[in-house]
Amino acid sequence: MQTQKVEEWGFQYIQRYSMYQEFVRRMKNLLQDLIEREHVKVYALEGWAKSPEDFIRDLTESGKVLPADPFKDMPDLATVRVLLYFPSDAIAVEKTIQEEFLIDLPRSTTSKDLEDPDIFGYRSIVYDVSLKSDRSRLREWERYRDLKLHLQVRTMLQEAWATISPEIAGATDVVTKGKLKRKLSRVSALLEEADEDFHYLREAARGLAIPVTPDRAKPIIDNSPPEEKKPLDKEDLRELFEKSDGALYSQWSEAARETGFPGFVPDGSYLEDSLDYLCRIFKAAEIDSVSEVREFLSSMEVDDTGMEQLKTVYSAFEEDISSWKVDGYSAVFLLVLNMKWDVLQNKDLMGLGIKMGSDRIKGV
Repeated sequence: MQTQKVEEWGFQYIQRYSMYQEFVRRMKNLLQDLIEREHVKVYALEGWAKSPEDFIRDLTESGKVLPADPFKDMPDLATVRVLLYFPSDAIAVEKTIQEEFLIDLPRSTTSKDLEDPDIFGYRSIVYDVSLKSDRSRLREWERYRDLKLHLQVRTMLQEAWATISPEIAGATDVVTKGKLKRKLSRVSALLEEADEDFHYLREAARGLAIPVTPDRAKPIIDNSPPEEKKPLDKEDLRELFEKSDGALYSQWSEAARETGFPGFVPDGSYLEDSLDYLCRIFKAAEIDSVSEVREFLSSMEVDDTGMEQLKTVYSAFEEDISSWKVDGYSAVFLLVLNMKWDVLQNKDLMGLGIKMGSDRIKGV
């Protein structure tokens, strides 16, 4: 009977696996935006969905009681790990997590839990979270409403502990385990001390920084091109997308077709409006210059982030996609809307024309 259950669950998980992968990608991007908003420097942000093989292996692990529902009771089907430089950064990220997500406290390890003097090792902050209702009600997030994310927040030294200590603590006899545990306790204390010292040194360096007084200051020469200094306008975008025979426009137009959006050949008037709405959404998302636009578009090419985001939009609206009209400008509009939602959601999207631009793409 148990074997049959495991097989059924395994088949269900294989069917849901791509959704968990999409969920991880979306949550990584969301967390990146939230953390950047707090001006915290991230060393690395990683994410993964548990593989079907690991899912089955965990269920069939020797001596383990089967969960009533693995999709609710297994917390690490989707995991994101945030690696930071300093413990104070971890506290800042923890505050953001508490504000932005629903927390499953019994399954989480907070910074306060780490203050327990009897805790072994250099443990780190771990949260099991899900989406708050205000976000899960949004159409682009509603399919992930019931999913949980296992969220690890660590300094690099905490990651070193988490990675190395299991490899060392595998001895079987009691005497050897006792000796290793004592040694590991000393190492964990050294790592924690080092993290605190690095934080102290950073703060000390900031405090000792000598400001340049006006009489000693050298004139700062701004060599950036003139068009990068002025506020973004429609003509800036036109020049950016149309230079090199429209290579940039063609790139995102082709990306939309490859994603599966309906084939669409816009006329000149439609293109002009698309460019206008794109300029509006860039400004609303606080991407205010040509250099910032270039930087955003470059980030969309790293690890095919842009294509993955377009696929996510396509998957979320697949039932209604036949009426959509996505040209090259509109494809980038969707990327900004998806990637910068945390900035945009606080704006008057109706008054700024963003809602109208979005409805237009959907054929409304």
